[in-house]
Amino acid sequence: MKNNRRHHAPPDHWLANGHVKTYRRGQRIIEAGSSQGDWVAISRGAAYLVSQVAPGTRVAVAALWLGDVIGGESPLGKLAARYDVTALVDVTTINIPLARIQADTSQPDASELYTATASRLHGQISMRLAGNGLQRLVSVMATLATALAPDERARHADRLALPISQACIGQLSGLSRRQAWIYLGQLNRHGWAVTSRSKVTLEGLNAWLALMGEVDAAGIECIATLDQCDATLQRLSAQALKRA
Repeated sequence: MKNNRRHHAPPDHWLANGHVKTYRRGQRIIEAGSSQGDWVAISRGAAYLVSQVAPGTRVAVAALWLGDVIGGESPLGKLAARYDVTALVDVTTINIPLARIQADTSQPDASELYTATASRLHGQISMRLAGNGLQRLVSVMATLATALAPDERARHADRLALPISQACIGQLSGLSRRQAWIYLGQLNRHGWAVTSRSKVTLEGLNAWLALMGEVDAAGIECIATLDQCDATLQRLSAQALKRA
């Protein structure tokens, strides 16, 4: 589940054919079911995907960020959007009309972008289906850390305030509000998060940033229980201090 993979945007001369759009936190970028007239890539910020699982029931299922392709020809729907896409923080996108791309014989191969986006999406949905409650919550928090701390200044601070509530983190994890509250409280007592009803701050950010890579390498058992999760984060934190 390599959902922390970095990937590159297409060459600048190709992106020059597009136009930049900006979205404020909470603003919808793409509406599920709408026609995909543009190729759209995230060039700054992070967004989350919402799926309608039953009439009147909508759930957040995954987060995407820098370099992910969310418009036409993307894993989110070739011609019609499969998800609502909403800005987690302020988001900038690069939009290119699909007709222009299809007519441009010199366009670069964007398959790596599509593959990386699909991998992030698949990894998060797979964890949602396969992981226990703690594993799902912890993986969502680690994924959000990767999505929202792209620069060295943010990482140097070693803490990160997530711009979403406990309830939203619980929803992304497939948990009830009470379940999310219990797990976040346990992580709080171990010093890995500071929580309130409307805010969650990650502590030991560098350990959180390394966590999904560790899960990829060691398997999800390394975060199966609170004690295992604590031990894994402590080990990753110690490794980060040695590199500093």
